[in-house]
Amino acid sequence: MFYDQFMNPVVLDTPISGIRLVNSWESKIPLKEQIHLNIGQPDLSTPAYIKEAVVDALNKNLTRYTDLMGEEYLRKAIVAFQQAFHNLTYSPREVLVTAGGQSAIFAVLKAILSPNDNIIIPFPSYPPYINAIKYNDAKILPLETTVNDNFNIDTGKLRSILEKEPVKALLLISPGNPTGTIIPKKSLQEIIDFSVEFNFLIISDEIYSDIIFDDLAYPSIAAFPEAWERTIIIQSFSKMLSMCGFRIGYILAPSPIIDQIKVIHHTMNICANNLAQYAAYKALEDRNQLKRSISELVKTYQDRRDLCLEILTKSDTLSISKPRGAFYLFPKVANLDMTIFCKWLKYNYGVTTVPGSYFSTEQIEEHNQYFRICFTAEKEQLHLGMKKIVSALEEYKKT
Repeated sequence: MFYDQFMNPVVLDTPISGIRLVNSWESKIPLKEQIHLNIGQPDLSTPAYIKEAVVDALNKNLTRYTDLMGEEYLRKAIVAFQQAFHNLTYSPREVLVTAGGQSAIFAVLKAILSPNDNIIIPFPSYPPYINAIKYNDAKILPLETTVNDNFNIDTGKLRSILEKEPVKALLLISPGNPTGTIIPKKSLQEIIDFSVEFNFLIISDEIYSDIIFDDLAYPSIAAFPEAWERTIIIQSFSKMLSMCGFRIGYILAPSPIIDQIKVIHHTMNICANNLAQYAAYKALEDRNQLKRSISELVKTYQDRRDLCLEILTKSDTLSISKPRGAFYLFPKVANLDMTIFCKWLKYNYGVTTVPGSYFSTEQIEEHNQYFRICFTAEKEQLHLGMKKIVSALEEYKKT
């Protein structure tokens, strides 16, 4: 039977994320010898005290539905954490616990976007946003960023877009995925001024806000008084505490916005996982363990970043912006189609990376010259992987 006739045409026209698609590419290298640097999933173990909390939750029989907003004890803990770590002031009524960051993304966009609404996305960006916007029949207005400017937003270009047509929202991801760039305070202030002048919402994806390198301070846009009422923050426990499989995230926003988003999330998931909520609560409750766990994770990833940069920057072929957060590198190889190269790299060298085009739009051809590397692997694997990438580029350029 031809099942496409029953499918939504928008769904049929929407590809799976390229981050996963590259797993299906062939390689002549045996699987056990391949190096996978494509998925942004921490390889570090979930801290032991959080694992113990899951066992405790099972023993407490926390296996029922929870409040559709998330359990109040967790929302209170999130409020206290955000105040202490990021100087953000919210109440439990302004927190919605979600079934992971991805559900938060989908619910937020479904709640605010109507057909033909415009949303600005600085590219490169995280691919699922593109699909979620497409499902809402909304329109993406792309804003190009490049390695030459360390992937910072050109506020002059942003103003030019805003002056042409009305905009419902602007998406920010800081630290960036796939770039690791942190948006500086000066740019954030200009964006806030624009949001008031042109009347749009700010969606701030801050999932990597606790993976910050070089002892830098992380500026959340919602910490600016004028921005708070216009900002929706998307957060998750997945990256900062290696809890990807727990599927636990949350949204911070003014309560009138939360009241609408919670309807979407409830329709999708009813509520977030009860066991995961308790584990997340325990993760935040023990402040000493929390600080220690984050500190160890950040040190590990900063060391790995530095190792990768030490090897890659020796190549004249690559242009790289030093990431200040998250766990990604997004190098450029001028005048090279990186989709073709990344396939060749995996087949011949067994190293899986993701072409830059999968984080961008067809309107920005330059991003075809980039590729993403995740440094979520042991240092020995990363050292070998970076060496192979450099060797592969040298060999490929001769072909």
